[in-house]
Amino acid sequence: MADNDRDNAGRFKQGHSIKSPGRPVGPSRAERLAEAIEPHIPEIVAKAIELAKLGDPASMKLVLERYAPIAKQDGERVIVEGFASAPTLELKAQAVMAAVATGQVTAEAGERLLRTLDTYARVVVADDHEKRLQALEAMRGAPKPITLDAGTGQPIDLEDLA
Repeated sequence: MADNDRDNAGRFKQGHSIKSPGRPVGPSRAERLAEAIEPHIPEIVAKAIELAKLGDPASMKLVLERYAPIAKQDGERVIVEGFASAPTLELKAQAVMAAVATGQVTAEAGERLLRTLDTYARVVVADDHEKRLQALEAMRGAPKPITLDAGTGQPIDLEDLA
């Protein structure tokens, strides 16, 4: 950075900031490429299908991945014995681990249940902290709001005005 990049007040002169100028104005490379390919898409797709029919593995993979993707698996519904009746989060987690260990549910389903329990536990802790903070503030007494006189800037006791 040269000394002449700043004005007399020490601010950067126009066009001399140390920050990157950012993305250039106009379409990106990907946008320009998409625009160039757009009119040829029907022929490209037809050629990919033709090559796939002839047995080209790359074309077969491309066509199948893009035009006939594998459906995502629906969420697995599971029943974990003892989960609903467990009084604590720890016992609920133990019920999930037991169900995974005995093969009642898959490891993936057990992991999702444990992550859900973790999220729930975080909410419970945050709620507990909020309640404790409110109780502490109530015991201490809420601070009085301070109002300043517009002319002098000095604090005003609102009780004196009543």
